[in-house]
Amino acid sequence: MLRFAFLLPLFGGLPAHASAFEVPSADARLIVAGGIENGAYRVALELDLPDGWHTYWRNPGDAGIPPIFDVARSENLQDFNVEYPAPVRYTDGAGTSMIYKGRLLLPIRAVPARPGEPVTLAVRVLYGLCAEVCVPAEAEVTARLDPDSAVDQAAKDDIAVFEARVPVRADDARLTIDHLGFDAKTAKGSADVSVADDGRLVDLFVTAPAKWYAAPPAPVRADGGRRRFAVALEGPSGATGTNGVELNFTLVEKDRAYEIIRRLDAVAE
Repeated sequence: MLRFAFLLPLFGGLPAHASAFEVPSADARLIVAGGIENGAYRVALELDLPDGWHTYWRNPGDAGIPPIFDVARSENLQDFNVEYPAPVRYTDGAGTSMIYKGRLLLPIRAVPARPGEPVTLAVRVLYGLCAEVCVPAEAEVTARLDPDSAVDQAAKDDIAVFEARVPVRADDARLTIDHLGFDAKTAKGSADVSVADDGRLVDLFVTAPAKWYAAPPAPVRADGGRRRFAVALEGPSGATGTNGVELNFTLVEKDRAYEIIRRLDAVAE
């Protein structure tokens, strides 16, 4: 069985009036595409977020937390992987976050330990539900995954819509880190990033490795067919440089999204 840590302290610091604030519920369920396919089941967690409320991407940005999953009560489950469709940028007085609104499907790949036997997929997820205040929300959903189940075409098509918004790995020259600065005394720095744009680029997001923080890319300007961004960085205490550090960039275009990895030690400081 797989276990994921619950980071409940991250929900601390709610406004004093939050308990008196009327918080709507978000409907949750598991959508199953059908029987086993290429060694795994195609499933999705559906969250129907109330109007005016949002939740967070896998990297929330300046505020919020990502969804946190626990599948420990599942049976016959060997591997569980969640994919995250590209988010949208949200800016308020507290900073910039990457969020989802409305109806959200998070595609899931569930691999059975014994492929010929059914899987009981029991998912518990904690997530932030935010509007004027941010409050912890929780959902517990269960589905039986049977290798002999017929294809549910409506569910399969529904999942495919959100799978199409999941960034695909790319490695080309459209994104460059033009300058990197890092102060070993403060373990803080910044990167100047530019992206080739033929009119399709919508936004740029970034995720740093564990113990590092990369702020949401701040748009600077557009020139010469490129969009330029500034990314503030902060390393763990004692970090003396950026060697070995990789940044995971998500480029969102009008019809698709890409994931590009850049190693900071490849950039001259």
